[in-house]
Amino acid sequence: KVMLSLREKYRKIVRVGGLLNHPDLIFAFSGSAIETVFRREEVLPHRPSMPSLSHYKHTLRADFFGDTAGVIGV
Repeated sequence: KVMLSLREKYRKIVRVGGLLNHPDLIFAFSGSAIETVFRREEVLPHRPSMPSLSHYKHTLRADFFGDTAGVIGV
């Protein structure tokens, strides 16, 4: 519901800032908006991993995933 309301209010790209101890978040809601975001990134963009997903794939389900973390898991 939150994502839908952000999309309805701000359209294609939303930046959410002011989160305590966290960098601003960018949400892109269309293919052209995603392209715009990627083309404006610097040489070394900050893309934090998801620690909970990493723990799940490498520890809890290592039997299934093995050494393959996948695109989202790294």
